[in-house]
Amino acid sequence: MTEEANVLYSTDGHVATIRLNRARAMNALNAATRAEIRAAQAKAEDDDNIRVVILTGSGSSFTSGTDLKELGEFRGKHGMFDISVRDYKPIIDAITKSDMIYISAINGVAGGVGLSIALSCDLSLMAESATCFAPFSNISLVPDGGLTWLLLQHMGSKRAFAAIAEATHISATECEDMGLVNRVVGDDALEEEAATWAASLAERAPLSLRYAKRIMRAAHTQSHEQISLMESEYQNMCANSEDSMSAVMAFISKQKPVFKGK
Repeated sequence: MTEEANVLYSTDGHVATIRLNRARAMNALNAATRAEIRAAQAKAEDDDNIRVVILTGSGSSFTSGTDLKELGEFRGKHGMFDISVRDYKPIIDAITKSDMIYISAINGVAGGVGLSIALSCDLSLMAESATCFAPFSNISLVPDGGLTWLLLQHMGSKRAFAAIAEATHISATECEDMGLVNRVVGDDALEEEAATWAASLAERAPLSLRYAKRIMRAAHTQSHEQISLMESEYQNMCANSEDSMSAVMAFISKQKPVFKGK
């Protein structure tokens, strides 16, 4: 009997969906699942037709984070450091450094490093019954996957530290209010809303989205002057692109532009 994949990959037009598929285990991230996520990301990256990636989970969880059943295997001088750098950093880097737009569709609990992955995405939707939490103080660990930095960006130091120290579940409404996610939708509407949003973005100018993502990521650590210069450089590249010139002609002739990403 063939075992079911831990991660499902599908495409629809310019949109790819990566779905964690260990519902019975709250989509906990064991070694096989981590490897399958990276394989799915690489598949999307190698497909020139893909412009937007949706990352979501099966069942009632987005992902609870690292599979604690494997925790014993990580014990040792460098065990946890190795898994963070070897397994999780490449997953998150594949999101933040990709030219594709990543949307996290948080369908249920997003915990631990799974929350780091969700918040690392460029855009996020959250089901109204879903929650986020950093459970580390319950098991004598600290956040990983850059979660401390991610929470600080959205919540400020006091609320971020409280979320880490108290390991409380943060409701979807609170997540939206604090800017952790873009918007909250009904549980039954999440997949359709995510697919509609992704398809809409995929019709927009790929160069604009690609370069805007790079600029936005850089804006977290660079000065106003540096970002202004970066915007000017990318603006020049866009203005001289085939897409921009054809879009201007389409606007003049009152037609809908078709973007090629060139």
